[in-house]
Amino acid sequence: MDEVDPGNELPDIACAWAAKVVGAGARVVRTRRLPGATSSCVDALDVASPRGQVARLVLRRYLDPTVLASEPRAVEREAAVLQAIERLEIAVPRLTAIDPDGTACGAPALLMTRVPGRPRVRPQSSIDEFVDQLAAPLPAIHATPVPPDPSFPMHLPYSAAHDARPPDWARHRDAWELAIRVHGQATPHGPRSLIHRDYHPGNVLWRGSTLSGIVDWVWACRGPAEVDVAHCRLNLALQVGARAADDFLASWQLRAGTNDYDPSWDLRDAVDFLPASRVGPTSLARLDDFVARGAAALA
Repeated sequence: MDEVDPGNELPDIACAWAAKVVGAGARVVRTRRLPGATSSCVDALDVASPRGQVARLVLRRYLDPTVLASEPRAVEREAAVLQAIERLEIAVPRLTAIDPDGTACGAPALLMTRVPGRPRVRPQSSIDEFVDQLAAPLPAIHATPVPPDPSFPMHLPYSAAHDARPPDWARHRDAWELAIRVHGQATPHGPRSLIHRDYHPGNVLWRGSTLSGIVDWVWACRGPAEVDVAHCRLNLALQVGARAADDFLASWQLRAGTNDYDPSWDLRDAVDFLPASRVGPTSLARLDDFVARGAAALA
């Protein structure tokens, strides 16, 4: 390989597999570890053909045996999702190849195209434009037919309700107690559609001030559209502020043609967030206020 970022070199077997997928005589000329992945190892690869054409790809490898034990078909599931969303107008990764059992790559792996752009968790200028563009793709995503595989998963909470406790730093403990009770209840009845499951600004890419694509579909499943809305609202509240979260909801409602939104979804997502709430004091205060507003809306 001509250039490999220090400390991020991929195993030869993984590079050889990616090159073989691109075509005879192709070679990996550059790799770069992509940050942010928690359940897998994700690398950007540039693979050059003998004629000098460069395929810009992303390789996701599952190395954690705990993840593989809990999600043994994670590769096949993400592959099915990528095939299902191919017709979306917004740019999304395109499936290139899979190695479900790791025979060729050394670990269960999925190879896909690389979407241009960079994540941006805060707006460069207008909050209204930022949240409106975030809301815009969701109705089309939720209208996408769910992959026909009968084993395609249903939405489930990330965390177990019986393990949740109001955090020590909470100022609104009564609101947290209510959120935990709501989290332990059955989810509201309603349509179940294809959902991203981890929709937030960190999984949306931008080129300049224009949303250019959506990535990280690994946890996509069948579930209520409100799951995506609540998760993005929570992230916006923490990273930008309450106004951004509320403006995002209003934009989604307008685009989805609905005035309905059960605030219990905000509380459920906040409780799900607790195990990963290693954030700064400003974000913790915003999380606390987010739960208080959700509890008040249910009163």
